[in-house]
Amino acid sequence: MIPYMVWILFSYGVAGALVHFFHSRYLKYETSSRKQVHYILVAHNHENQMEWYLRALMWYSCLRAQSLRVTILDDGSQDDTLAIIERMKYANEMNLTVVGEAEIQDEHDIIRSHSPNDGEQLKFIDLRVPHEAAKIPYVQA
Repeated sequence: MIPYMVWILFSYGVAGALVHFFHSRYLKYETSSRKQVHYILVAHNHENQMEWYLRALMWYSCLRAQSLRVTILDDGSQDDTLAIIERMKYANEMNLTVVGEAEIQDEHDIIRSHSPNDGEQLKFIDLRVPHEAAKIPYVQA
């Protein structure tokens, strides 16, 4: 019985050492070398879907080890879309920017003003258009 206990304790010790080793390597992995993705979402009265869209993006970026930046262009939502966005912004500490209707002149100007940084991939999704939400990972339109 004693040899089995020794093997069990040894296995736990090795597993703990491996976890600490890989965690220290992960912490040394620079965030600047991570792939960065910038999503620009155009929303209008999407209170029923917005939380899911943001959570899907966050989950996908965590699984892919990507740095995520989200800009939401609000096209005059009359529902609680903005409240949901603000709640998600502070609850999950997302790099989330909201541009209101008054600040939108032209969507092409917005895309140019939010031009991608070095190595950043830009994805523009207009949620007002049916089936555009299918471009968001884990979302079926």
